[in-house]
Amino acid sequence: MLNKSVADNTYVLFLGKRLENDYSIETLSRGNEYADHFIECGNIDKELMPSFYLQGDAVALLSVSEGFGLGLIEGMHYGLPCISFDDIDAFEDIYNSNAMVGITNHDDRSVADGLQKLLTNKWDKDKIIEVSRKFESEKMAANYLECFSQVIT
Repeated sequence: MLNKSVADNTYVLFLGKRLENDYSIETLSRGNEYADHFIECGNIDKELMPSFYLQGDAVALLSVSEGFGLGLIEGMHYGLPCISFDDIDAFEDIYNSNAMVGITNHDDRSVADGLQKLLTNKWDKDKIIEVSRKFESEKMAANYLECFSQVIT
């Protein structure tokens, strides 16, 4: 459903464990002229993930069972723009228009439109990295301490 010029130059690597048993790469690619653009990698050792982020252009987290979105934050750390559904638990905490595209509807057309925007927008890598800094350990710890102090007082 992407514009041909975008689809011709887009390859999708599926990283991680498949949780939706009724959804497979074979189903997705059957009869699709871009079937060779879909690559199922399976589980990846977390030590190897930086290699994927360093070579990638974006992170798409379009799972219906994902709750948090750690992959989005990790991708932003490497300056990659991201896309996810806006109903994952942490969307409001993670979303920033300088770094991410949110999708409201789970239908194919909405996903395609979001991917088109993700892949054609001119993103500023430094701004994306800056967005990711709010999730650094020191800042997260300071936020927790501030929250605890507000609850206690």
